[in-house]
Amino acid sequence: MKQAFLCLCVLIALWGCQPYMDTPDAAVRDVLEQVSQQLAPDKRVVWWHIDARQSGRTVTLIGETSHSQAVPQLVQRLQNAGYQVRDSIRMLPDESVNGHLYGVVNLSVCNIRSQPKHSAELSTQALLGTPLRLYQRKGDWWLVQTPDDYFGWLDADGFTPMTRTDFAQWQQMPKAISVADFGFVWTAPHLQAERVSDLVAGDLLAWQGERNGWAQVTFPDGRQGFIPPHTWMPFDQWLSTRQPTPERILATARQLMGRPYLWGGTSGKGVDCSGFTKMVFFLNGLVLARDASQQVHTGLPVATDTANWEGLQPADLLFFGRPATDTLPERIWHVAIHTGQGRIIHAAGRVREESLNTHDPDFNAERLRTFVRARRIIGAQAAQGVFRIADMPLYTGQNWKD
Repeated sequence: MKQAFLCLCVLIALWGCQPYMDTPDAAVRDVLEQVSQQLAPDKRVVWWHIDARQSGRTVTLIGETSHSQAVPQLVQRLQNAGYQVRDSIRMLPDESVNGHLYGVVNLSVCNIRSQPKHSAELSTQALLGTPLRLYQRKGDWWLVQTPDDYFGWLDADGFTPMTRTDFAQWQQMPKAISVADFGFVWTAPHLQAERVSDLVAGDLLAWQGERNGWAQVTFPDGRQGFIPPHTWMPFDQWLSTRQPTPERILATARQLMGRPYLWGGTSGKGVDCSGFTKMVFFLNGLVLARDASQQVHTGLPVATDTANWEGLQPADLLFFGRPATDTLPERIWHVAIHTGQGRIIHAAGRVREESLNTHDPDFNAERLRTFVRARRIIGAQAAQGVFRIADMPLYTGQNWKD
């Protein structure tokens, strides 16, 4: 008992010798906020969890980020303000990935969540064959980034981790893409064989050849099987035939009619409003940002007269929410595809078509009331946030740099 008491006294004395670390003062918080807004204005596409602790004029930076300029910028700004800086920020990717900087989705559709647990919010989805960047591992969960730069957590069963060498080899393999709404991979080239996996439109697999019209394919994890005739195309051929015209965009959108609304969904199995627009354009060879509040900053602006909807073209995106006021910023919470003459197709409960015209029987008064603005995706370039899959090295392997 006496020895335990003496140990406690020693611990108390040592604790009292430690410098007191407090929340940072206003000047330090201002620096953190300024650099955050400069380098990571959208935390969905830059992993930025940085804070600070302060003792006198010494500031200790803590947390983690994926942005390579975070530490130099913060240190320089704080030093210029007269602070001594200690860097304890963890840069990602970190050692937990064990050299596996890339991954490829294994499932027909995988669920990517906001936190590393199955009960967390569904943030987004990724299709079979989607390339991923890996940043951190926590148990069976990995922090991943999709080709549209969206961050989230994916469980280990959903994808195959790869080293740089593994990923480069995967990229060089010819691919087959599923073009049917729904389908299956079979263990042999006949419909009486056992099923290996289901498929949805847009799924990608390594293509090993063709047998009587069946594609022989390999999954990222090494499983093999066959895809029936007329339900697949060579990926290169598919890319070369993508022509995102208004007619093709609307035809694809209508193929998804009736699909259920799913928060975080971006696949034929279920879509939210921006997941629907994203999927429609992806199947026509274009990659959009993930969320409606991101898509509204892409493409080209379109002047819109809500009295007669002049100026709009079919396949333009219409955004809904709350316009900016003197006291409140703009807030976008919904997106739809314009089908022409003030009509829209969108995911709301299910994928459906409705009207913004008061005289139509399917008029949606709430959508008209909350309409904010429109953007034109067709004809936009990468500079406007619209990317051709054919130009994305993560998908094609062309001009890929680590």
